Amino acid sequence: MSTTSSLIARLRKKLQLDNRTEDGKLPQIKATEKSIPTNSKTETESTTALVGIGHVGTRYATNVVLQFQAELAVAHAAVATELDDDWFEKNNILALRSRVTNHREFLLRPDLGRRLNSESLSVLQQKAKKNIDVQPILADGLSAVATQGSGLVLLNSFIKECEALGLSVGTPVGVKFARVWLEDEIGQTVNARVAAILLGERPGLGTGDGLSAYLVHDPKIGNTDGNRNMMSNIHQRGTTPEHAAKRLARLAQVMIQQGTSGVSLDLTKEKDLAEASGYQYREPQKRNWLVEVHNDIKTN
Repeated sequence: MSTTSSLIARLRKKLQLDNRTEDGKLPQIKATEKSIPTNSKTETESTTALVGIGHVGTRYATNVVLQFQAELAVAHAAVATELDDDWFEKNNILALRSRVTNHREFLLRPDLGRRLNSESLSVLQQKAKKNIDVQPILADGLSAVATQGSGLVLLNSFIKECEALGLSVGTPVGVKFARVWLEDEIGQTVNARVAAILLGERPGLGTGDGLSAYLVHDPKIGNTDGNRNMMSNIHQRGTTPEHAAKRLARLAQVMIQQGTSGVSLDLTKEKDLAEASGYQYREPQKRNWLVEVHNDIKTN
């Protein structure tokens, strides 16, 4: 036995993790079904992820392939959706725009989405509150679908939770064609101690409605991702907007208390941060099948 194998064996024994039989062989694992029923009403009882999907010979079953294609279409649709020009104004949010001029340019030129155009910069300087603790920003990002879906819930809940912690909150602003780093210019302009941008995240399979939140202390042009902290998968099947808002507000408070963010932020002493939302384990989620294969259709 090699030195590494010996050390691993001793560690497993110490942790009482060794489940080998007396003869040293691993116990037999009960075989699972090699394929899944073609009835789309059959749903996973423990996770929304596509695991244990089965196969037909060396390929996926037809219903699984169709599910992949349908969920990919959901992701494509989310990226392709464009936020209406007046959406922020209709929701009483100070409307701004990045330097991007159209949706195609937004996808191809991330750098233009990181700065405000001159008109929006002037509007921000004139109308937004200055010298505040937290500057909230709602943006489209890579999923306007998510922003229009639960973006307002996350924004309003976040503002409420920040105020409950005694933090002063700036004028809520909304930005079309925005990338994450845009929070630096906005936060720097209003002299915020923390900037928080809430935006539609890059969609995954079947999750075009997910939001992400990026927070940075001492926002200023030139910050990098190493200066930020983020939370992703904010949607009803992941971390709900209400729970996320409580944790994000507490995170902003910790940043202000420590005077930093990103990799230098020490969260080891903040034992209450993870429990800030009062979040508990919930019942297993069932997968939503987007396609249906009838039993009379052959799948092999």
